[in-house]
Amino acid sequence: MKKWLLLVVAFCCFVFGGFNTANANYPVHLNGDPNFILVDGHMGTAWYLDRSSLNVQKYAPPHYIIAVNIVSVRNADRGNSDINSVTTKRFLYNWNTRDMYVERNLNASDWRYLRPNGSWAETGVTMPTGEMAFYLAYNLKFYGSMSYFNPNFYAKAF
Repeated sequence: MKKWLLLVVAFCCFVFGGFNTANANYPVHLNGDPNFILVDGHMGTAWYLDRSSLNVQKYAPPHYIIAVNIVSVRNADRGNSDINSVTTKRFLYNWNTRDMYVERNLNASDWRYLRPNGSWAETGVTMPTGEMAFYLAYNLKFYGSMSYFNPNFYAKAF
């Protein structure tokens, strides 16, 4: 019985312990530049928000639109720092309903809802980028202020 309990505890430590260190191999800032902030890392690729590109396009509380560039770096977990691509994303926020949207096609006003607790397949890099963009613009967490949102990934940035 003790061996079984030890095995269960060890398994839980292995599974749940990995969530806090999953992005440990990705640099928080690309090339040490504080303008490039890590927003996600997956299978060796890291995505960074370019703080210098942040553009508040609509400030009409409770509605906001923010545009920002995201750069991707392949093999960032192995020390690579060469930018692979740059993408611009626009985010629409409704503070009253706490809904965040990303524009499907830039400047097309075709918005897709980003569930705060959606899977990586649903939200991918866009949701953490939208969260970080809102924080940088207003010094407020958007989904991060809600009880069901797990901000462990953003602990270093906030």
